[in-house]
Amino acid sequence: MSYFLKETDYNAQIRSQILGILTNDTEDTLHLAELAAQEEIESHLRTRYDVAQIFDLDQEDADRSKLIVLYMIDITLYHLHSNITPDNVPEIRYLRYQRAMEWLKKVADAKISPNLPEYPESENPFDKGGGQFFFGGSNEKVSERY
Repeated sequence: MSYFLKETDYNAQIRSQILGILTNDTEDTLHLAELAAQEEIESHLRTRYDVAQIFDLDQEDADRSKLIVLYMIDITLYHLHSNITPDNVPEIRYLRYQRAMEWLKKVADAKISPNLPEYPESENPFDKGGGQFFFGGSNEKVSERY
């Protein structure tokens, strides 16, 4: 079975011996954490970007978004560490996870526009048509003093 992340993707961030300890040398643990990280990323990107194309398993390594790979590894490693010792996650893992989540929130809020494949306008399943926004509010505050 093929997965979005490759074994060699982890080499820049963690030694294989440490990764083996975190996963108890079982591939299933690693792949479950990867799938959880992918779901977390997709939940932030789904409304604007074509996540099926972003996480396409037939892509060449050069075609995969380097930022998505980086943040997916950060989120995966955070989940693996928190699986072993939830109250004692290494600070670097926690900080990198926080940075990944901040980036995803900014992308979801359209404050950042990464180079990711967007839905074609006619095929966006989240476009309700019309493109109008509803803004709520209230009347100005009125003073009852005379």
